Amino acid sequence: MRKLAIDLTYQPTGGTLAQIIEIIKDVDSYDFAEVVFYITSDNINLFEGANEKKIILKNVLFSNKSIIVRTIWAQIILPISLIVNRVDVLFCPGNISPIFNSKKKAQWIGTIGPFENNFISSFGWKEKIILFITKYLMIFSSYTSDFVIFESNYTRDLFVSKYKQKKEKSSVLHRGHHEFFQPVDTYHSKILNENDYKDYILIVSHLYPYKNIELLLEIYFDLRLYERDLCVLIAGSISDEKYYNKLKLMVDQYGISKYVNFLGRVEREDLRELYSQCKIFVFTSPFENFAATLVEAMSCAAPIITTNTTAMPEACGNAALYFSPDSAQELSDCIMVYLNDEKTRLMYKKMALLKSTEYEVYSVVNKKTNQLLKKLF
Repeated sequence: MRKLAIDLTYQPTGGTLAQIIEIIKDVDSYDFAEVVFYITSDNINLFEGANEKKIILKNVLFSNKSIIVRTIWAQIILPISLIVNRVDVLFCPGNISPIFNSKKKAQWIGTIGPFENNFISSFGWKEKIILFITKYLMIFSSYTSDFVIFESNYTRDLFVSKYKQKKEKSSVLHRGHHEFFQPVDTYHSKILNENDYKDYILIVSHLYPYKNIELLLEIYFDLRLYERDLCVLIAGSISDEKYYNKLKLMVDQYGISKYVNFLGRVEREDLRELYSQCKIFVFTSPFENFAATLVEAMSCAAPIITTNTTAMPEACGNAALYFSPDSAQELSDCIMVYLNDEKTRLMYKKMALLKSTEYEVYSVVNKKTNQLLKKLF
């Protein structure tokens, strides 16, 4: 009777959260008699309606208090708990796993931020310390993992070439995408129905300083795109209040608050329509391990402009226009290509939709994850 444990004592977001939800939903497809989830009170709601016969929940009351406490939990207490609970395989989808552990373990690397100096520089000193600790916990725990799953070839190549990760002990599984995301022509969204957004540039991003959204606002003003009745819609939760206030101040100083709208967190039904109907989708982030947002946008046939760094070219291939994240001129040129050449814009919409078919849905990614975990026993 094989038993799998999954360490979920962190707060997953974005594409990671969607993948975790699908793992819970598809837990019956995993070749283990029981699956133990180590969780916190923050994510217990994810298990509503889950298979109570196969899933065992272990609520860890303290691991989300601080990075120090979580490190103690993951590196000392968790390995002991695995022995006590007679677990055969440990799966850690949150980037870090126990460095010293007597059980077979697999680790999912889902971030690249701690390895990018420019990313680190956008945070305060406390966050920088946390990122420094996280980086080396990721590196050392990957050394002792029986298998490491990466979300992109870019990240795996970094670990192999710079940190001597053994390539044969790893695999690349691009994050899955939801079948829900596909092009739609209807306007059920209140966002589109209740506002006069005829044409708009769309950004979908949590508001973190490194996301580089200010570059688009600067270009929008310089090109006087508001004179074309073109709005900017920014969909994403306010993850950093200070950064949000900075963007709002820019908008006010430019006098374009009538045309730039911060939508906050958007439900996926609305998001699908926003992707499908946008004039241009712009992705300004310089650092991504693998951007699930880009896959969603391609699935809805959005005409994409994205940065040419880290894993973005791997994600979009020839289905997007690219710019250097520090070049206002390159982004301006890309925007004007779409605005001045409708034939080219429509061509990239078709290319984006075609590219999206290369990515597998979450259930298929889960099956492949199960196969990799199964090899460990």
